[in-house]
Amino acid sequence: MYKPQAFTYYEQNIIQAHGQPNNMYMDSAVYDYWFRTLFQRLTSIFEWTVPDGWLGSNKDFFNWLLFSVGYCGVINSAKYGYIFQPASIGEKRNIFYQFNSFKIENPYDDSLSGEYECGNAEITDENIKDHGEFLKLTPDFLPATPIVSHYASRLALIYTAINTSLLVCRNPKLYAAKSKTAAQALKIMQDKVISGDPYVIISDKVLYSDPKTKDEPLFTVPTSSAKEEFITDLLLEAEKEILKEFDNAIGITNLNEKKERLVTSEAEAQKINSTASAFVWYDCLKDSIKKIKEIFPDITLDVKLRFGSEGMSEQTGGEENVSGDSDTERD
Repeated sequence: MYKPQAFTYYEQNIIQAHGQPNNMYMDSAVYDYWFRTLFQRLTSIFEWTVPDGWLGSNKDFFNWLLFSVGYCGVINSAKYGYIFQPASIGEKRNIFYQFNSFKIENPYDDSLSGEYECGNAEITDENIKDHGEFLKLTPDFLPATPIVSHYASRLALIYTAINTSLLVCRNPKLYAAKSKTAAQALKIMQDKVISGDPYVIISDKVLYSDPKTKDEPLFTVPTSSAKEEFITDLLLEAEKEILKEFDNAIGITNLNEKKERLVTSEAEAQKINSTASAFVWYDCLKDSIKKIKEIFPDITLDVKLRFGSEGMSEQTGGEENVSGDSDTERD
């Protein structure tokens, strides 16, 4: 798995520590877990038909280029046939100021290195090596990984909160100590509880013998119950909602409402909301493939949306109101 990240969260913690206020970052290992998980989820929205040489581990690199870089260059090599390569924007522009060439610098095979001109017009520039074309995910040549990073950060924070909540639920009390001795006693009690002891036996003198007042306890014991302070279920629901938001952002429809309360207009609105970005990416890829085939007519290259409009219509119940009621008849 390739993960383009300028700084790890450990490095960001060091950098941010020099400024005020300091940002709090989540556990890097947890963030990496969610980044990889969401990135794999992101790459699953398209079904590809590609040349044989693009399969296997090469397809992993292909997905990384498209989603993490935003584009790649497609060329016809005498040695390898049709291949994709990491590329940088070239110097040529067309009359609409659009990029019209790209450069390839391959340190493992110099025969691939050079500048390639887009389109199939006759090459007149001696600096141009051959024809080629961009295969890009977005119209602005930018990647989709900012979406992954955004939601991975939120899920990593939720993950930490869930673990903290589960730990606190073992003894969700806060004690106000009136002396150093009382504070030390509390620490010992807390250590025993966290270490797994089912109960802790202490002297009643530690609880009630205040050397000054004789009638006030050394520390205050809260009266709220563990059930009142249990929020893990809320955090788990929040985690599901964040995953649902991510799916919507990348084009995977989630219709989690009860069917008897879901009408066609609501289902269609949610479907449109969840497929907006996916359709932009899909249209951009199809346009790129069309241009590539104008240069290389016999290349085997195509893409389909795995979660297309037909599949989504089935999830929403088709054209009929799922509940059978009108909008005004529902509560």
